[in-house]
Order: sequence, then structure tokens, then C-alpha cells
Amino acid sequence: MEKGQGLFVAGKYADAAAVFEAGYKQYPYSAFLFNAGVCYQKMNDIDRALAKFRQYVQVDPKAPDIDKVKARIAKLAAAQAPPPVAPASPDAGAPAAPEAGAVASAAGALVGDAGAEAASPPPDAGAPPPPVDISDDQTAMKSLVVVETDPAGAPLELYARARDSAAAFHPGGANPGWKRVAAAASPANFTLDVGRYHVVVDKFRDFNKSETDIEVSPGHVYHFKANLSQGAFMSFLRVSANVRGAHIHLDDKQKKRPEWGVTPFGELVTPGKHSILVEAPGFEPLLLPIVVKHGQQKEVEAKLVRVGYGYIRVTSNAAEAKVRIDEKPVGYWRSGEPPLMVKASSGHHRLAISASGRKTFEGDVVVPRGQLLPVSARMIPKYPRGTAWTQAVIGAAFIGASAYFGVESNRLYDAVQADRKAGVLEESDSRITRGRWYSVGADAGFLIGGALGVLATYNFIKDPLPDSSIKKGKPAEFPDPKKARPSALAPLSRTRRFARGRHPSPPRPVAPSFTVGPMLGRRGVGFGLGGRF
Repeated sequence: MEKGQGLFVAGKYADAAAVFEAGYKQYPYSAFLFNAGVCYQKMNDIDRALAKFRQYVQVDPKAPDIDKVKARIAKLAAAQAPPPVAPASPDAGAPAAPEAGAVASAAGALVGDAGAEAASPPPDAGAPPPPVDISDDQTAMKSLVVVETDPAGAPLELYARARDSAAAFHPGGANPGWKRVAAAASPANFTLDVGRYHVVVDKFRDFNKSETDIEVSPGHVYHFKANLSQGAFMSFLRVSANVRGAHIHLDDKQKKRPEWGVTPFGELVTPGKHSILVEAPGFEPLLLPIVVKHGQQKEVEAKLVRVGYGYIRVTSNAAEAKVRIDEKPVGYWRSGEPPLMVKASSGHHRLAISASGRKTFEGDVVVPRGQLLPVSARMIPKYPRGTAWTQAVIGAAFIGASAYFGVESNRLYDAVQADRKAGVLEESDSRITRGRWYSVGADAGFLIGGALGVLATYNFIKDPLPDSSIKKGKPAEFPDPKKARPSALAPLSRTRRFARGRHPSPPRPVAPSFTVGPMLGRRGVGFGLGGRF
């Protein structure tokens, strides 16, 4: 009803008519038929408008406004009918000579007819009929009023205020300016024009009399219920919010009773003062005091504001990960356990995630207000340095040995030179050969040690593996413990499958290595170089 009324006010008459007709098919109330007829009348589709108005009269012959609707039908039918054709003047021949007075009267009549014809020329019989004006426009739309009693079957009387100056309705009084327009037994529904009405529920068995005023606006549905045991009309309260599914507590600030409903929700309540508590996970609770009058249909809209904090939900591909926020440890996540929920104030924070044998992640995250931010950490293993240390140690050993051989070679050289100057050196002295081999060994050792040192330095510096990183998901709402439905915030099954080995860890990358060592062959002793890439 209200959707059709909104389209009508916006000037979308065809769409409004379609909504009203669809409404009648689902809820066969005559108000939908009349409103559809008004839409067709605004479109100057007189045939379809007449069809809807006539169907209205047929469906609801006891409607309070049945006489007005019949008058509307007659007016539309008259406007639709073709203009009458004027009869031809008969040829009466030459008239007898009239008396003098009659001649004067005829002359005056002819003059008057001529003036009338000059003032109002005859319409063009071939032109289409002009559109029928709807002087009441939007207020022509009717509303549906449903009246119920507890218990049902009580006699109802409906009075309409016929004059705007009429005083308030007084039970048992003369009530000038008021007119009784309908009488029925509850439950009953009435199709009413815009205006003010008064409903009277007469005494019913041993129940008290009850009554209330009704203010009817165009294109609405009103629902009234009288609790006859109390002798007073109840009211209808509907609570909506900018958060669908928010929890509502009525007159229960301490939440000692079950919730009244979840938004949007409406129900009959007793008139008077009430308090409404509306809350939802991730939003600040809102307490609203309200006053509901007798028979009133009250709509309350709660605008909830998000809290000033949020959560970071952390998972990782490591067996165990340590989490820090702004350099402060906040907890551990372990494989097979639910995600780690870290509470933090909304805004920018420094997140650090570390794991044994893996590179530490450090980066900035933005915690949303009243929501949780899913974070999945991809921890990359540290590049192995064992080969570099081996190369460094062997290289140092070679350099140390080369230094020793070099020192011995120089010592033997000095001794041989001294003997040569003294003339006591023999050509077959073994110190000459041994000194030469020491010199060659020292040079080779320095060369090999230097090469190993360069390789060790390179392997210490280089890192072919990427840094650890995180994948941030779309912010999600806080889990609602009051809702008996599984939460999609903790994919435990996948974590457990991973722990049982159905999803094995990807193979760790193999780092290139380089080895150097002594070798024993058939012809002697030497050094061997080997590598794996």
C-alpha cells in the first residue's frame, strides 16, 4: 500500500497502478481496487478506471463511501459518453401572423439566443472528451483500516467527522458534525478516505466498552486491536534500525528476559511509556525512551553507531606464530587452533608476526571500527647459511695453513741464502725443494682461501627467497553469540586437515652450495671443488 502511494505521489501512475493491482491479488482488500482506479483516472484511461471503481462497488457494497464512489462512476461515465446530437428543426411552413405581443416576445427571444450563441459557440463534435479532473489529487487515495477485538465478535461502529469544525467525539452525546458510516462485528476491515474517524466497540457480553480516534492518511494500512478485558485499545509499535538483525529489548534494560525481537520487528503493545534497548555486536547499545498513545501505530528507527575498536583475526602457515601489535606481544597462534583474535583500537597499527626458522613480517594494518580484519600470514623460511659458514671455516683454514707454509718457506729461504753466502750450501740440500713446495702451497692456499672467502661472503649476503607477507581479507562483522547459526569466521576444518597431513607443507627451497675438501688419488694428494645448484 505504501509503495504504491509513494509511486503515485512521484507521478508514476502506471507503476503505482501495477503495485495496487498486485496487492489486491495477494490481499483482496477493496482499497487496492479504488487506488488503482484513481491511478488510471490520472492517466486519463477512463475505461480501466471505471472498471476498477465498478469492481470496488461490487466487492465492497457496504463501504462507508459507497455513495461517493457511485457519484464518481456517474461523472466518469458522463464524461466518456459522446455529446448528444441536436435534433433538426422541422419545416412547419409559413406561420400564421402572430399577435403584436407575441412578435415582440419572439424577437426578444431571438436576440437572447443570438447572444447566447455568440458567447458560447457549440463544441466540436469530433474532438475527444476532455480529461476528468481529480480535484482531491493525492488525498483521493484510500487507506485500509483493520479493527480487531479480543475476544472477536464484538459489535463495532465507525463514525466519520463530516465537518472540520466539529468538536471531539463524546460517547453518548449528540456529536454534531459526526456521521456514522459503518457498523460491523470484529474483526472487520474498512476502506476509508483521508480524514478523522472514531471507532466505538459497544459492550460485549461482560466486557467493557472501548473506543479510540483514528487519523487516516492517504495510502496507508492501519491495524487496531482492542483488549476488551481492559477496556482500552492497544497500540502497535514497530522498531527498525540501520543494522538488520539488531536485538531489541522492551522495558528490560538489564536483559533479564528474552529479547523482544530483532530489527525490523513490530507487535501490539500497551499504551504508555516504554524503553527500547537496541544492540548489535560491533555497535554501541542504544536506549530510547518512547511514549505510545492509545491506538497509535508508532514507528521508531534506531541509528546505531559502531564501537571505537575492532579485532585482527590472525592465522598463519607456520606451526606457531608470535604476534605483536605496536611492539607489544599480544599472543600466539598455533596450527590446529582457532584464529587468534586480537582487540585493538580502530586506526593504524604496526603488526609484527614471527615464527621459528622463518622470516619475520612487519607492516602496517588499519583496524576497522566495530569489525574484524582477517589476516593470513605467509611465513617464508629463512635462507640457510650453513654452506656459507662451511665455506668461511674452510677458507680460514686454508688461509691459516697458507700463512704457516709461507712463514716456513721464508724461513727455509733465509737459511739457504745464509748457507750459500757462507759457501757451505750443497746443491742436493732438501731444504731447497721443501722451501719451494712450501711457497707453492702457500700461494695455492691463499688463492683457494680467498676464493672461499668470496663465496662465503656472497652466500651470507644473498637471499633468493621473498620476504614474509600477509593477506588481508574483507572486514567482517563481529560474531553474534545470540544467533544459533555457524560462524564463518573460523575455518577450523581446514586447519585440522592441514594438521593431519592431508595438505602437506610445500617443499622448502634448496639453496645452492659449494664444497671444498682434500682428495686422495692414485698419483697423490690434492684438493677437490664441488657444487650443487
